[in-house]
Amino acid sequence: MIKKIKHILVADDDPIYRDVAQAALEKSGHIISVAADGGEAIARLENESFDAAIIDLTMPVADGVTVIQTLRNSVLNATIPVIVITGHDDASAVERAYMAGATSFLTKPLNWLLFTPHIDFVLRTGQIENDLREASATAAFLSDLKSEMMAALAKEFQSPIKTIFGFSELIQKEVYGPIMPHAYKDMMADISKSAQSLNAALLKVMDFGNTLSESLQIKSEAVKARDAVLDAIAALEPQASRRDIRIVSDIRIETDAIISADRALLNQALRSIIENAVRLSPRGSEVRLSASFGDDGEMVVSIDDQGPPMPQDLLLEVNGRPRAPAFSTQPVSSDVSIKIAKILTEAHQGKLTIRSDESLGNVVRLTIPKVRRPAAQAPVIELMGGTASQQRLQKVGAELLQDPRLREKLTGSQNPFRSSVVPTGRIANST
Repeated sequence: MIKKIKHILVADDDPIYRDVAQAALEKSGHIISVAADGGEAIARLENESFDAAIIDLTMPVADGVTVIQTLRNSVLNATIPVIVITGHDDASAVERAYMAGATSFLTKPLNWLLFTPHIDFVLRTGQIENDLREASATAAFLSDLKSEMMAALAKEFQSPIKTIFGFSELIQKEVYGPIMPHAYKDMMADISKSAQSLNAALLKVMDFGNTLSESLQIKSEAVKARDAVLDAIAALEPQASRRDIRIVSDIRIETDAIISADRALLNQALRSIIENAVRLSPRGSEVRLSASFGDDGEMVVSIDDQGPPMPQDLLLEVNGRPRAPAFSTQPVSSDVSIKIAKILTEAHQGKLTIRSDESLGNVVRLTIPKVRRPAAQAPVIELMGGTASQQRLQKVGAELLQDPRLREKLTGSQNPFRSSVVPTGRIANST
């Protein structure tokens, strides 16, 4: 099992409390940064990413309440848990801290035997809250994506409906000879009317779907790249364990490396490709995962499984090559997980590719470009309601909807967007 290392800020003007807290938490395996006053704490919180902050309420330069208010109004650390340290008789200060956004509090003199367990409890609670936020964001995106694909589905149906309507008109007019017996002519009239009614209904669906898709948004927020990969592994490890499959990871990403991404949707993209590898792998085998930043600054996550080769049509679609002819005898892929991972990766300006070989297995490679590194580009909010973005999602959505099992996948138990708090199990780490 991989224990996620947490980066914690300890802000206290008392050097003894500061040093003892740092030593206790470092012994527990965490990375600790310290601040000797409120001004230094604010500076660190504005420039570094943390998993939690321990803040003394009485500090020079800026008091603890000011530090918390600044933190909650920031982008980088707005949602992290905050533990405040205060005197045992200062109830009003604790109340002001809670109003500012504190999560928990401890009183001086501190009980050092209970200090680390209390911090670990707050960290676990904070992780659960974060998972719930991501689940909510995922559900909202799924709803919007369904609307987008509903419009695409209506467009896909228009062409065959027009064909039915056109041929029924030709038959009714007996262009190539009389219809015998006469009852068939009445039947063709009914078919023509039904085609017109169905086309009108689909046009309404298109309008409804297009209206809802205007609100589709993909956020950009500061995401710890290493944690994003570890969270995705942890979510799929129970499923792998049930099939006696080991997930062997080689994650060469620094703890504080940040990318600008939609946290929940990037997590779903990573989960999808890991789930695909676990599903394809034979029992008792290994799934190998590597993650690193390349020399060009790109974040690269590669998943290697020992399963059977993926269908040719899926390889062509994901790798962006020309499709096989319509009359091809190759089986049509119904792997919606990989297709949705492609959508989410491309929404982050990234790329998803697959290499598949009967003897070597499959390698799925997810790449997030350098422009998603905060040093290269400041975090922004991307509104996917723009014309170009809508067209891109509609195009991919139309391709997805060629799969007859899509709606079952999106609404059933195999929904790749389904998000829940999953206990972390056995994970092998080669680092």
